[in-house]
Amino acid sequence: MKVLCLGEVLIDMLSQGAAPKDGDMPAMQPFQPYAGGAPANVAVAVAQLGGNSAMVSKVGDDTFGNFLTDMLEHYKVNTDFVWSTKAGNTALAFVNLDEHGERSFDFYVDNAAHKHITEADLSTIDCNTNTILHLCSGSVSGPELIPSTDYIINKASANDMLVCLDINYRPAFWDDTANAPARIDALAKQASIIKASREELSALYGDDNADTAVQQWLDSGAKVVLVTDGGEPIHYVTKAFKGTLVSPKADVKDTTAAGDSFIGGFLYYVSTHVQNTEAFTAWTQHEENISAATAFAIRCGAYTVTQYGAFSALPTQANLAG
Repeated sequence: MKVLCLGEVLIDMLSQGAAPKDGDMPAMQPFQPYAGGAPANVAVAVAQLGGNSAMVSKVGDDTFGNFLTDMLEHYKVNTDFVWSTKAGNTALAFVNLDEHGERSFDFYVDNAAHKHITEADLSTIDCNTNTILHLCSGSVSGPELIPSTDYIINKASANDMLVCLDINYRPAFWDDTANAPARIDALAKQASIIKASREELSALYGDDNADTAVQQWLDSGAKVVLVTDGGEPIHYVTKAFKGTLVSPKADVKDTTAAGDSFIGGFLYYVSTHVQNTEAFTAWTQHEENISAATAFAIRCGAYTVTQYGAFSALPTQANLAG
């Protein structure tokens, strides 16, 4: 199967340690630009592993936009649906890392190019049962994004196309975080594969309601929900069964693309083990299939946290074999 990733491709400005010292002069730590953006990371993750992926996005007609398109092509991601526009700038995310490799974000997305994706753009995309549409909740984070997202989701549904949602909740991305729980819930109820972190579920729905939200998504048609929890065990849940897998200990340097690597690995595994939506539905009835795909995804994420950056941190098959 092909994996089609919708959403932002942006520049991650990743902090590079302590600020240079010059007497008492205030100074910021240096930042290094990397290609990134959660949906783009997933597209690269699939391609790096040997899968078939394409990116659906818009970049600015600027230096950063050209760089991102070149980087996607370098990593063998199809860019036929990465458009350039003068109406907005390529998005930037400044990523600060603490001593444990954990991140905090400052986003510059007010007039980001990916917010200018239109229904006319998306009408050129073939939605079919041999393709997985992957997106994150950032695709409904602002009113300007919702019409095109609704359009492609409805088109996917009409053509029995698999939809994967990585909640990937980033409050700074949102026009109003009060809108997030309802918008994300509505999106999740249209997805077949859902990935969420325990922290995201608690932030959106509260500790007491997190499991209820997962069950409601399953009742609405989701085939599998994957719940990560940092370095703690990872849970997979279906209507018929649930299981837990332990994450290996890793020398954590940077968690920037860890979740994207995990879901990218899962989608790669699915895309190379089933041929279409009907086969996927049958495949998910067997716990050994979900367990094996989740275990592979865990290996991908565990490798990524040992590397710096986003695209460059995503594993190949050789990396996983080493």
